[in-house]
Amino acid sequence: MNKNLFTLLVIACLFVSSLTYGQDDKRIKIEITLKEGNKTTKAVLRSATFSFTKSSIAAADGSDKTEVKNNYYFSLDFEKQDIALLAVLMKNKAGVDGQITMTDQFGKLPTRKFDFTKGRVDSLSDQLTADYTSAYISLLCDSLIIDGVKIE
Repeated sequence: MNKNLFTLLVIACLFVSSLTYGQDDKRIKIEITLKEGNKTTKAVLRSATFSFTKSSIAAADGSDKTEVKNNYYFSLDFEKQDIALLAVLMKNKAGVDGQITMTDQFGKLPTRKFDFTKGRVDSLSDQLTADYTSAYISLLCDSLIIDGVKIE
């Protein structure tokens, strides 16, 4: 009897562990929204990385003056290439305004918002294999506001 009970318990544990392992519910949802006129395009991201740098550029006229230029970059990681989003980015060479939002599906963490202006493609990479796909887009932007704070 103990052997049967033990076997049943092992089978139940394996079944429950396979159910929990197989769930694809992600706690954090990251989404990009691009605004093109009155139309919006949305796509889900696997991850997004932001970087900000200041560059000192010498004046073109040969004087000793230097200009400080702010550089805003986003590296976007997609599980697969979103063609509608790619089409909006490729069509708008001067850049497109948008927002990246991070939302906790359980409601325990605050929502994060990254608003950017004139985002344009700096680099693009698409990886295809027999059992895995991913796409990466780097955006160069003119300005950025993180959760209401303008980055300068």
